[in-house]
Amino acid sequence: MSDDYDRVLEAAERLRPRVSAPEVGIVLGSGLGDFASALRDAITIPYAEIPNWPASAVIGHAGKLVVGSLGGRRVAALSGRAHFYEGHSMRIATVCSACSE
Repeated sequence: MSDDYDRVLEAAERLRPRVSAPEVGIVLGSGLGDFASALRDAITIPYAEIPNWPASAVIGHAGKLVVGSLGGRRVAALSGRAHFYEGHSMRIATVCSACSE
């Protein structure tokens, strides 16, 4: 088992008791943060509470996972993400959003 796999597994194990598995995942880009407020019966989890999750420090990126319902579907929205220019590696910023270095 790789270190990345173990990190993702740890994050998933922390989230499972709090949220049901989503059908759809969305990474909200700049200016789309309000989308998360449209999710019904939403549960919001700050990235700081998710093990191995990289922090986002960009203004306007809330840095939280929001899981709720929209249009009859269970949706997970990432409100903010890690960026290369914040000092994260390119691997973290582009491939493995659920892994920290």
